[in-house]
Amino acid sequence: MDMLSVIAMAIAVAAILAAASVLLAGKRREKRCAAQEAAVAKAAQEYLARYQIRCRMRATTLPDDSMVLLVETPPHKKLRFSYIIEQPIRRFIRVHTGIEVARIFWRFPLPPKSSQVPEVRYADPETMPGDALEEQAAEAASAPIAAALDTDDDDNYFQHRSYQIEEVSWEDFSTLSGSEAPAPLPEPEKK
Repeated sequence: MDMLSVIAMAIAVAAILAAASVLLAGKRREKRCAAQEAAVAKAAQEYLARYQIRCRMRATTLPDDSMVLLVETPPHKKLRFSYIIEQPIRRFIRVHTGIEVARIFWRFPLPPKSSQVPEVRYADPETMPGDALEEQAAEAASAPIAAALDTDDDDNYFQHRSYQIEEVSWEDFSTLSGSEAPAPLPEPEKK
């Protein structure tokens, strides 16, 4: 064996060792990131469990090594202003894990309702007499809306029996809404 082949073998062995060490370092980094993500998610879960809030958590490390927290929970009155409780959650995570969370993303999925969509009737003002339109407006005004508004669930707000859609002139709208009709535009001056 000459000296050139010995040097080539040493370089090949060094390259293989370097590649193996890079792979091992990558595996260790992934393992460390997974442990940090689990610790952040567990700490956030503990914080929200103190307030009897059930949720699913997932912490994720971004390529720039910043940590984000993904929270999925049903709509809850205690989380109405979720941006306010983000700072205490971040502080709790920082104290208990030593990891800084860059952002918290919230998701409030609504369960599918088994209710039916209300029937929509289109009124044709040209074919219906004015009295019929007024009767339909009176019926719509006397519909039991208060029952839907008294419920604690905000999703029931629009659960009316039916809707009526019609075209109204600007003058009629102004009189119904109580606002004044707009002043006519001045005519351009002739030169």
